[in-house]
Amino acid sequence: MLWLALYLPQLPLEALGLDSNGDTTVAVTENQIIICCNQAARSSGVQPGQSPTEARTLAPTLQLLERQHQAETRALHHLADWAYQFSSHVSPRQPEGLLLEIGASTRLFGGLEPLVHHLVAAFDALGHAHCHGIAPTPTAAWLFALASEPDPVVDPGALAARLQHLPCRVLDLSPRQQQALAGLGVHSLGDCLRLPRRDLARRFGRGLLLQLEHALGERPEPRPAHRPSRRFHRHLDLPAEAHDTASLGFALQRLLRELAGLLRGLEGGVQHLHLALHHLHRNASRMDIGLLRPSRDSEHLLSICQHRLEREHLAAPVIALCLRADRIRSLPPQDASLLAEPDQPDPDQQQLSERLGARLGEHAVTGLASAADHRPEHAWHHDTSPAEEQPPPPGERPLWLLSTPLPLDSPRGHPCWHGPLSLECGPERIEGGWWDGADISRDYYQARNPRGSRVWIFRERREQRWFLHGFFG
Repeated sequence: MLWLALYLPQLPLEALGLDSNGDTTVAVTENQIIICCNQAARSSGVQPGQSPTEARTLAPTLQLLERQHQAETRALHHLADWAYQFSSHVSPRQPEGLLLEIGASTRLFGGLEPLVHHLVAAFDALGHAHCHGIAPTPTAAWLFALASEPDPVVDPGALAARLQHLPCRVLDLSPRQQQALAGLGVHSLGDCLRLPRRDLARRFGRGLLLQLEHALGERPEPRPAHRPSRRFHRHLDLPAEAHDTASLGFALQRLLRELAGLLRGLEGGVQHLHLALHHLHRNASRMDIGLLRPSRDSEHLLSICQHRLEREHLAAPVIALCLRADRIRSLPPQDASLLAEPDQPDPDQQQLSERLGARLGEHAVTGLASAADHRPEHAWHHDTSPAEEQPPPPGERPLWLLSTPLPLDSPRGHPCWHGPLSLECGPERIEGGWWDGADISRDYYQARNPRGSRVWIFRERREQRWFLHGFFG
C-alpha cells in the first residue's frame, strides 16, 4: 500500500470562505489564541500562538474571526468527496487533513509521478494551501506532509531512515511534552527511536509510542474509508459583496471544480443544476440550469452557468453562492476513437444549443423530434428535452411536408398536379387516430408529374378523394 497525505494548514481560514493570500489582514482564534492567519497578517509579524492583543499591536487593522469547527468538518468532507476521483479509499484526518491510499491508482494515471502531478495541480486550482507526503503507512505520510517533505518513500525498507531526520514537532504531542523532549536533547524522530521503548512510553505516554509504531508499520493502522455523497450541495460565502454577475466567476468556478471532481470519482454527470445567489436582507435569486445531456466538464458547466447569469438582473449585492445537483446520472468514461460514431451527437452543436438555451431561456431553443405516431401530421413535434427519439416509421418520407394536405383535381379518378401524375410507388396504407378524434384512413403513393417533380400523395379511402401531402427533394 502507498499513502498520500494532504495537510491543509490554512483550513480554519479557508472554511470561513477567506483566501489565505488576500490583501486584508485576517486571523482565526480559538480560546484567545491565534491558530491561523493569512499571508498579509504574517507579513505584519502576526504568528500562530500569539494572543489577540499582541497580534493587534503588530497589525492594528487585524480582523479576528472565531474558529468554526463545524465549517471545517464540512469543508473537509467536501474535499474528501472531491478526492474520490484519485482513490477509492479516502480518509479524512481531523481536523485538517486527508489521507488517500494511492497504490491502487498509480496504473490508472500512468505511474506515481503523473498521479501526484495531476492531484497537486487540481488541488491548487481549488485554491487551498497544502503540503503533501507519500509513504507506505498513513502516519508516516502524514508526518512527511507536516514536515513539508514531498519526496515520496515507496520502499518500506527505506522508511525508517527517512523518518529519522524529521523534527519532533511533527508528532502529535502537547506543548509540555514537546518541551520535555527538548529538555532531554531529543530533537528528531531518530533521537526518539534510539531511546528504550519502555522508558519512552512510561515518560511520555503510550500515544507517542503508538505514533512511532504506526509510522514504521510495526502496528496495523486501519483507516475508515469515506463514502462520497450521491448529491452535491455546496454553500460558499464570498469574501466581499458582488455587485454584478461577472464578479461571481471565480467563486462559481471553484464550486464547479469540486463538483467535477466528485463526478469523476463516481463516473457520473449532471444534467440539471440549481444555483442560488444569496443577498443581505432579501430572498435569494434562484435559477435552474439544464443541459441537453449529462456532463462533468467543469469548464463547459462554467460556460453554461455564466451565460445563464448574463440574463440575471441582481436585485441586491450577492454575499454567497449555493450550488446544488440533486441527481447524478451514470456517465462512464468513453474510449477515444479515430473516427466518431455515426449515432453520436456533434459536441460542438450540443454545446452551442446549451449556451443559447442558457442565454435566451430554456424554451427559446427547440429542435425537431419524431413521435410514436404513424399519422404524418403527428409524427414529429418541437422538443427542448434530450429524450430519446422514436424510431422513424418504415418507408421513404418527403423532405417537405405540407401543414394541410392540398386537394387535387382527379378527372376520371386520376390525380393531377401540373399535369397528370404517374404513380411510381405504393400504396402504403396509414390508419389511426380514433383515440383523439383525428381518425384517418389513407393510401399513400410516391408520384411524379410531367415536369419531373416527385411528390407524396394519398387517396382518402372513405371519400375516394386525392390530396397532395409533401415534396421529395
